[in-house]
Amino acid sequence: MNLTGLSHHPIAESSRALENSDGLVREETSGRLREIVQDLQQHQVELEAQNRALQETQAELELSIRRYSDLYDHLPLGYVTVTPEGRILQANLAAAECLQRERSHLAGTHLWSFLDAYDAGRLAAHLENCARTGRHSTIELALRVKDGSSMMVQASSRLAVPAPEGGNQIHLAITDISKLKEAHRLLEDINREQEAFNYSISHDLRAPLVTISNYAGIVMSDHVATLSAEGLTMVQRIQGAATRMEATLKNLLQYSTLAREEIVLGAVDVDRSVADLLVEHRGIIQERQAVITVDRPLPDVRGSAVILSQALANLLTNALKYTEPDKSPRVHISAERRGTNVILKVADEGIGIDLKFHERIFQIFERLHGYSRYPGSGVGLAIVRRAVDRMNGRIWVESQPGKGSCFHLELPAA
Repeated sequence: MNLTGLSHHPIAESSRALENSDGLVREETSGRLREIVQDLQQHQVELEAQNRALQETQAELELSIRRYSDLYDHLPLGYVTVTPEGRILQANLAAAECLQRERSHLAGTHLWSFLDAYDAGRLAAHLENCARTGRHSTIELALRVKDGSSMMVQASSRLAVPAPEGGNQIHLAITDISKLKEAHRLLEDINREQEAFNYSISHDLRAPLVTISNYAGIVMSDHVATLSAEGLTMVQRIQGAATRMEATLKNLLQYSTLAREEIVLGAVDVDRSVADLLVEHRGIIQERQAVITVDRPLPDVRGSAVILSQALANLLTNALKYTEPDKSPRVHISAERRGTNVILKVADEGIGIDLKFHERIFQIFERLHGYSRYPGSGVGLAIVRRAVDRMNGRIWVESQPGKGSCFHLELPAA
């Protein structure tokens, strides 16, 4: 409604009419004036209410802007807003400290000036992809700062809300990961030293153990007539202990080798690997009168044929071993596709494993049973886990005591 027209023209007309009219007309005009005044008062109240609402909205907006500015400025990690071309539009205090520049000098600077040519190219492609797809992504970069040193950072990018002036903007969160990288390198060095130590110990100790076992065998074969029953028992125990220790060191050597050797991942014919496995273990399968069934065809996976065969062999021998002595072992090998992965399954009808031990059994030297009942070194399943880890897969078990076990190996499909 036009308030100016309402407040002047009708009132003026009514005033003239009131002056030039008789009593009846004057009364009608007076009534109209009262209606106009009431309308004006009502609109005045509405305008005041709208004005108050606008003031409150403005105050809330200003408060939100202050909160955003405080949050942006005082974030504990570096935060910059850049164009897709890498030009800095805004930077917070942590970013200025990280880049060792005055905050006021960063606006308009290109991020490339803090990177070498290789990382500058990587960041350019990273920002271009973020602007094109709008996806959140991260990249690791080596920043060159003012004092000539460099620091490793992780940059996390996301597309900003479109600015009123137009054009894409990208928020870049910068986290200093130099100490984390250094700790990671130190841990890798320690692991390499430990693996080298394990390899050396397991390799060097096998020679004297073989000698002990051989001499015990010679004593039993050449001097059995001169030995007492107690002496013969002792020599047999010596030979048995040496044999067990040799097997343990052999498994430990395999475990260490898995971590040290370089592997090349490629397509693995699982059907052929399982067929070769059954031929290789035909002796123990026949000895235990085991029944092995396989759901063919088994899908190919991406991995290493050598270490996959080693993992499957350990699972098969475990299934044959951990079965009640009066029962014939039954083992079923199958597979299923799940998305882009394949899950290989080795199921048995053995003694089973309590739920509380499902994770513990994959740790090295962990045994749940005495050696006299179920011989073993406690390294076999640790080798399986390490083998699966090297192939970028995962392994777990589903089992209950007395109801058998099913080991699942999840690997990328070929």
